[in-house]
Amino acid sequence: MLHSIIHSYLNQNQESFHGAVLVSHRGEVLYQEAFGLANREWCIPNAIDTRFRIGSVTKSITALGILKLVEAGQIQLDDRLVEYIPDFKEAGGITLTHLLNHTSGIGNITMQPDFTIQSFQRRSVDELVAWIRSLPMESELPASFSYSNSGYVLLGKIIENVTGITYAEFLEREIFGPAGMKDSVLESSSILINRASGYEMSAGGELRNASYIDMSNAYSAGGIVSTAPDLHLLNSALDGGKLLSGDTLAKLFAWDGQQPYRYGWNRARTGANRPMAFHHGGINGYTASYLKLLDQGTAVFVLSNVSTMLTSTLAGVIINALEHEMC
Repeated sequence: MLHSIIHSYLNQNQESFHGAVLVSHRGEVLYQEAFGLANREWCIPNAIDTRFRIGSVTKSITALGILKLVEAGQIQLDDRLVEYIPDFKEAGGITLTHLLNHTSGIGNITMQPDFTIQSFQRRSVDELVAWIRSLPMESELPASFSYSNSGYVLLGKIIENVTGITYAEFLEREIFGPAGMKDSVLESSSILINRASGYEMSAGGELRNASYIDMSNAYSAGGIVSTAPDLHLLNSALDGGKLLSGDTLAKLFAWDGQQPYRYGWNRARTGANRPMAFHHGGINGYTASYLKLLDQGTAVFVLSNVSTMLTSTLAGVIINALEHEMC
């Protein structure tokens, strides 16, 4: 059923899909398939275990790390930012919850006019934090929702300050390792085996090599590289209580209809009024979608090495089909 739905949709779409798709239900893989090319110059096809940059899907994983520290009693959600980054005196009463929910009012680095040029430069975490501190506040508390990569960079720095290890080491020790994710990593300047090359669509509809970004600028807001099977393992570990307790998990995915973004996840209702949590990601040459039907234990992962809206629309098509089939 899924094979026919996915292929029928892609055949009707004028844009070719390059990437990987995996669908799971209560921890079991229902469907997985790779499409298109990982490298167009060498005509190397994508495989189901091809690595892709997942962009802002990283935020869901960073938020998971913060909640793990809360469960361990090392931090609290109402702690203030300045308790962990004392030099950030401009933060005032901003709490970890404000950062997690994009309600801090802190300026967003990726929305600055010179971000593209600035992103060519390699930066340490402290240099990233200093850059964020130099930006004017967008608004004072109480701030309304305003999507901010800056807030999630600061959360990564908080993880480092609390644990005494790097964000990359924390991911491996506390999330990737326990979940069995062997192909996921915070991208650095190292060569990554099996990572797809990234592409962007020109105004004329032709694919071209992705514009450059030094991935140190993405960090804990968008810097993770992963695979569809690894994200499936993450989802299974999360749902199975291996990464968070049941109480924290319930809090993570609860939604009262008032805050559509909480703790690293968007929340919505599907067309059939089922509760859904999701996050999309996009970074130079790559797009990603991770969707969960919360009352069915169903998850959809769509990763692509092309900057395109087709990734999220395909994920939506799959979810719409699944919500009527699963019980």
